[in-house]
Amino acid sequence: MTAPEVSVVVPYYRAQADLDRLLAALAAQDHPASRLQVVIADDGSPEPPALPAELPFASAVVRHEDRGFRASAARALGVQAAEGSVLAFLDGDMLPEPGYLTAACAAPAASGLAVVVGRRRHLDPRLLEAGGWRPGESVPEWARLEEPAWLARAYADSEDLRRADSTSYRFIISAVLTVAREVYEDAGGFDPSFVGYGGEDWELAHRLWRAGGAFAYEPRAVAWQAGEDFGGREDPAEARRVKNREALVLAPRIAAPTARGLSLGLGGDDCPARAAVTLGAAGDAATVLGADALLQAFPSARLLVRGALGDDAAACLTDERVALEAPAGEPDAAGPSDPRVALRSAPDWGVDVAAPVRPAEPGARPVPKDASDLLLRLERDGVERVEVTDEAGDVLATLTSSRARWREHREGAVPPARTLRVRAADLGWRAVEAEPDLEAWWGGWG
Repeated sequence: MTAPEVSVVVPYYRAQADLDRLLAALAAQDHPASRLQVVIADDGSPEPPALPAELPFASAVVRHEDRGFRASAARALGVQAAEGSVLAFLDGDMLPEPGYLTAACAAPAASGLAVVVGRRRHLDPRLLEAGGWRPGESVPEWARLEEPAWLARAYADSEDLRRADSTSYRFIISAVLTVAREVYEDAGGFDPSFVGYGGEDWELAHRLWRAGGAFAYEPRAVAWQAGEDFGGREDPAEARRVKNREALVLAPRIAAPTARGLSLGLGGDDCPARAAVTLGAAGDAATVLGADALLQAFPSARLLVRGALGDDAAACLTDERVALEAPAGEPDAAGPSDPRVALRSAPDWGVDVAAPVRPAEPGARPVPKDASDLLLRLERDGVERVEVTDEAGDVLATLTSSRARWREHREGAVPPARTLRVRAADLGWRAVEAEPDLEAWWGGWG
C-alpha cells in the first residue's frame, strides 16, 4: 500500500537545539521522505527557527506574533500550511523513533475518522547533555524514566482506547497526536483562542469524539521526551495551580462528567450539555413530574417541553434549564456555521422522551451518577442510539449520541453504528400515569 502524504506540524518557541534534534529524528524515519512535509509553527520567537539547507523532506515555517503562550493557535496556523491527508502533531522537544510515523499514520491513512495517540516516553536529560547519542539510536536502560502510570492504566483499561467514551479526551496528548485531516476539519481543529499552558488538546479531543472520531492508542509509535511528565517536572503546589487553571478553562467547554462533575450545568447557548432532553407533554401534573424526574437524572441537562401546558404548570417550569416549545410558526434559529461552535453547543446525547417517565419503584428517585454511568457504558460499547420501550413495545424514549448525529450530518442518512432496544422497566423507569399524585412525588412517599 502506498504510504500516505503526511504533514508533521511542530509548535516552536526559542528552542533551536530541540528543533535540530527533532528534524534529525524525522530525517531518520522509515516513512518515505518524498511523502513527508514538516511545518514549523513559530509562536512568536524573537528570531525565526533555522532549518538546515538540505533536508530530505519538504519543509515550511509559518509565524505569528508573540501574544503569550499560544501553542494551540500555532498548531492551527501550521495546519493551514499543511498539505498532507494525515496530520501528525509533534511537540518540538519530542524525539520520535524511526518507525513512529509508519505506526502512527496507519490508521489515519485507512480511515478519515482515525485519531491516534502515540506512546510518549521519557528519557534522562543527561543523555542529551553528554553528547554522543543521536535520534534513532536505542535509548540506554539507565536513561529510561518511568512512564506516567495514570496513562498506562487508562490505555490498558480501555483496550488501547478501543473502548473509549466521552471522558477519554483526557488520554489524547497533542505532543504525539496523529489524525486524519477529514475528522480534524470536521471538528474545527485546534482552537486559536487558548492562551497559556494546557487544555487545548483535551478540548480538541472532545470535539473529535463528538464528531465521530475513532480513538486509538498506538504503542508502537514511540517518541521520547527529555525529562519527566508535567507532574514530575513542577513543584507540586505550582503544578496543582496550573492544573486547576486548566480545569476552570475546560469546564465551560466540555460537558463530560470528568470536566465539571454531574450537576454544574453552566450557562450560555454555546456551552455544551451532557444531555439535551425533549419531553412530550401529557397532562399538566404528569408533565411537571416527568420534567422533575428527568432533571434529577440529568441535573445539567437542557430540557425542552413540547406541547401546550396550563399556566400553573408553566409557572412550575421556569427553571433556567427548561424551555417551553415555541409557538407554531416561529422560525428556528440557524445553527452556527463554525464546526467548533456547533460541536461545543451540541449535547453529547439527545434524549427524546415521547411522554413523561419516572422511576418505576414507589418512592424511588433518579440517581445522577447512575444515569451518567449508563451513558458512559453505552459509549464504550459503541452504542449510538437507544430505543426505550414500554411493556407493549412502544417507544417511550430515544437516545441519540452526538457521534451519530454528526455522522449523519457528514455522510447523509446512515444508520447509527449500533442501536440498542431496551425495556424501560429494565432501566428502572416507567411511564407516568395520566393523573399522578404530584404531592406524593414531591413529598417523597409516592
